[in-house]
Amino acid sequence: TLAVLLYLHHSLTALAAVLPHDAVVPPEVVLRWLLRSLGVALAGAVAGILLLFLANLGGERTYFAAALLGLATAVGVAALLARLHRR
Repeated sequence: TLAVLLYLHHSLTALAAVLPHDAVVPPEVVLRWLLRSLGVALAGAVAGILLLFLANLGGERTYFAAALLGLATAVGVAALLARLHRR
């Protein structure tokens, strides 16, 4: 729960960072931003629970496979972000 709260705080501060100081923001914009952020947090929680469930099925070798999969995912996300940044 702390991670979700930190993510929501970070997301709202990102919204505040892109807005001018004298901007008038309708409540619907903030609500949509929060709902999108909660959706991301919920998807992350569901994926985490699913991965924990799958990790318990395989025994000792599952941790090594999960570490390799996590490393591959991190490298893939970094490559995707680098590609999108160059556009």
